[in-house]
Amino acid sequence: MSAKIDLDSVSKKLFFKDFTKKILFCFIYQVNSLRSLSTELQTNEVCKYLSLKYTPFSTLKDGFNRFDSVHYKSIFENLVKNIPLFKVSYLEEMGIFKVIDGTLFPTLLHMSWTEYRRNKNAFKLHVSFELNRMIPTEFWRGTGNSCERSMFLKMIQSGITYIADKGYFSFDLVQKVIQIKAFFILRVKENILFEKQKKLEIGLNMPVCFKNVSDSIGVFKNDPNQNKLRLIQFQVWESYFMIATNRFDLSTLNIIILYAYRWQIELFFKYLKRTLHGIHLLNHSENGVEIQFYLMMTLAVLQLNFKQTCQAVQNIVPFFQDFHQASKQIQAFGGTSPSDWIQKNAKPLYVFWKISKNWLLVLKNSLTKTIDNQLVIMFSTA
Repeated sequence: MSAKIDLDSVSKKLFFKDFTKKILFCFIYQVNSLRSLSTELQTNEVCKYLSLKYTPFSTLKDGFNRFDSVHYKSIFENLVKNIPLFKVSYLEEMGIFKVIDGTLFPTLLHMSWTEYRRNKNAFKLHVSFELNRMIPTEFWRGTGNSCERSMFLKMIQSGITYIADKGYFSFDLVQKVIQIKAFFILRVKENILFEKQKKLEIGLNMPVCFKNVSDSIGVFKNDPNQNKLRLIQFQVWESYFMIATNRFDLSTLNIIILYAYRWQIELFFKYLKRTLHGIHLLNHSENGVEIQFYLMMTLAVLQLNFKQTCQAVQNIVPFFQDFHQASKQIQAFGGTSPSDWIQKNAKPLYVFWKISKNWLLVLKNSLTKTIDNQLVIMFSTA
C-alpha cells in the first residue's frame, strides 16, 4: 500500500512505511512523546542498527495529519482477520464470544473535539474484545459523552455472543440483537421485574463461592416486545448479580464463567493505558489519535503472535481439556474465595495470552540481537 499512499498524500520527506516503523518503535521502546522519539532517532545506536534515520519533531507531527487513519484501520483489520493465534479451546466449542466496553482517556482543554464536561475533556474508546483469541478486534472513538449502546449496535454481527455490563442493557438493544440473530450475556439492574415461566436445573458442579444461585426462563414485565429470555441470579460475597441471556443451550456455570471473563477487557484497557503508555497522546488531532490507537492495537496483536510463535517453537503448546472436564476441575475446587476461583481457572490465560512488563523489557533490550534459542525461551516464558 505504501507507494500509493505516499503518492496520494503528496509526501516527499516522510514516507508511510518509514513513519509507521518509527511510531511502532516509539511504542516498543516505550518513548512517551514525539520530541523524545526525534531525540532517540538522532542519538540512539539502536535506531541506527534498525536503519531508523533521524526525523525532526515537526516532520513526525506532520505524519499524523498527512496520512489518513483509514489506512491504519485497514492494516489492523487485515491483521486481526489473518494472523494465526492460539484459541481458548473450551470457548471455541461454544461459539465466538466478544466483550463490549468503553474506557475514557483524559485530554487537554484545547482539544475541542473531546468535549466531555465543563472543565474536563476526554474521549472514549469503545472496544470489541474477542475472548476466543484474547485480542481487540474493533474499536470506535467517540467523545467522552458518546452513547455506549449506540456504539454496541455498530459492532454487532450475526452468530456472535456479546458480553457486557449492566450499562448496556435496554429492551430496545435486546430486540435489535435478536433481530440480527446474534446473542448476548448482559448484566441487568437488580430492581428489574422478571416473570418466571420455567425453572432450570443448576447442576451439581457449582463452586461453593457462589450463593443463592437460580436459573429460569421468562419475560421482563416492562419489555414491550415480551422476548422470552433466560435470567441467572447469584451472589458473590455482598454483591448480587442478575445476568440476562438468549443462550439457552449453555449451563448455568457456563454463563457465570463467560460473564466473569468480561474482566479480560478491563485488563486490556489497563495494558493499553499503563503498559503501552496509551494515556500519553502523541498527537492531539482526531486523525492522529486514531492512528495512535490503531498502531498500538496492531502492535499488541503482533506481540502476542510473536510470543505464541516462540512457544510453538519450544513445543509449549496450549493444552486445554474439553469444557466438561474443565467443569469437573471447577467442581473439585472447594475454596470459598471467588478471587481464588477466578485465578485458578484463568491461569492458562496468563501463560499463553498475557504480555507482561517483563516480556516487553526483554523485547526492548533484544532489538539489536539475533534470535537464538536462549531468546526464544525467554520470549516463551517471560
